[in-house]
Amino acid sequence: MLSRRQIVAGGLAALAMPSIVRAAPITNQVTKRLVVIGDSYSDPDYDTSNGLPSTPNWAEILVSRDRAVSMVNYARSGATAMTYAGAPARGTFKSQLDLFLANPRYGDDDITVVYLGYNDIARSTDPQARWQTLAPAKADFRVGVDRLLTAGAATGKRRLLIAAVHDWSRKPNSRAEYLPRTREWLTFTYDFVNKRRATHKGMICVNVFRRFNDVVLRPQAYGLNNVTTADPARAATTALYYNTSHFGAKGQTILANEFSSAFDLVCRTR
Repeated sequence: MLSRRQIVAGGLAALAMPSIVRAAPITNQVTKRLVVIGDSYSDPDYDTSNGLPSTPNWAEILVSRDRAVSMVNYARSGATAMTYAGAPARGTFKSQLDLFLANPRYGDDDITVVYLGYNDIARSTDPQARWQTLAPAKADFRVGVDRLLTAGAATGKRRLLIAAVHDWSRKPNSRAEYLPRTREWLTFTYDFVNKRRATHKGMICVNVFRRFNDVVLRPQAYGLNNVTTADPARAATTALYYNTSHFGAKGQTILANEFSSAFDLVCRTR
């Protein structure tokens, strides 16, 4: 279990918004376009490419709720923050950005989400030792986010949302090294967002980690009774994990609710 005192309290205190912004109204439709950069947690084709029953992910749910009019989604299962030779198409942050930034067509209220880190955490045993440390992944993540900021992702009414991943050491097929690597990635995420927000107020951290720590601590509050093992038959109702690494429909709905709360914050800060 990750230390909430070390990571959550320490990492998020600086992200609290001042009380003056809380009175602004929240409307259902927040953006004309949602842009998604990510991995299997955000990939609309993850289910079909893996032979699983189709489950809308958090981004698709937000569009279905009319929180966004449309979506352009570059996420791909297995994608990493780190750039490496031989990666599949859209398999890295950089390659997804290259596709998007070739013609970003930014609207005045676009919301761009970057949700990466799981695969960099998990690949510590890569046979070529590319992920032996997370330093290269963190460096490439900084470069990618800065490219988005330079392109205007957080300018004016546009917002850039960075997701702080949930505790990867708690997934059903966890390994011992996932705990320190998850802690390292989260600490990096919080520190990086805090630093960039000094000059880019349109950048927001979506605290997926904090939400799913609460899910694990209080599963009944979310209608769950199994948050530790894969249970595909109940992953749409009372189980969090569909398989050993991924949420089912219930978990994706909780994710959608967390991102929806971030959308509310977007409304308050425009």
